[in-house]
Amino acid sequence: MKTITYKGYTAEITYSDEDGFFVGHVVGIGDDIVSFHGDTDEELQEAFEDVLDHYLEVKGRPENPPQKHFAWRFLSRLRQAFHL
Repeated sequence: MKTITYKGYTAEITYSDEDGFFVGHVVGIGDDIVSFHGDTDEELQEAFEDVLDHYLEVKGRPENPPQKHFAWRFLSRLRQAFHL
């Protein structure tokens, strides 16, 4: 597996037989999924830089805070007739 880096971030590159091109996935960014693809090393590097720049721009906007994790709670109100 090949890796490339940009701005301190690393992406793992694999070949997809199904799609017929190389696919990259940025690693170490929590629950977010950031991927890109290309046919040559130059295309992969350019796509990686473009997608990472866009990702960092979007994450830096105040209207796009990080997603909150689901708390696994269900709150419900029951009518008085159901209380014991």
